[in-house]
Amino acid sequence: MLDKLRTETVDTLNDLIRIVEDSHEGYRQAAETGEDDDLRTLFNDLASQRGAIVRELQRLVAEQGGAPDIGGTVLGGAHRFFLGLRTAVMGRDRTAVLAEVERGEAECVRRYEQALDKELSDGVGDVIAGHLARIRADCSRMAALRGEAV
Repeated sequence: MLDKLRTETVDTLNDLIRIVEDSHEGYRQAAETGEDDDLRTLFNDLASQRGAIVRELQRLVAEQGGAPDIGGTVLGGAHRFFLGLRTAVMGRDRTAVLAEVERGEAECVRRYEQALDKELSDGVGDVIAGHLARIRADCSRMAALRGEAV
């Protein structure tokens, strides 16, 4: 039986797994359907990064004695974001694609910030903070690219 701190940590990590897996899948689909070579390359890179984050989060859940989630969710803002991203990619609108990425990543940032506000098992907060820094850097990258695309 998990104690209260570990239960909270596992629940928080599984929540992050779901949103990051949604991100991973959205980037993968965007890379497959995109027309701009540079965006396809970028989205493949981001999909790979998000996949690595999911695996790390799943490892942390297992270390806490929990059962890691293995997939994303079809509920909430993340799903709507990736549907919007897919639509933008299919419509071949570069600026819209980048704007959708920024919007979806903002949801990831929000969820990570919420996670850091919680009391978590030792070391987990440091890992989450590292992921958040990576996601924020990607947000800045999208904003810069969108600025160039206008």
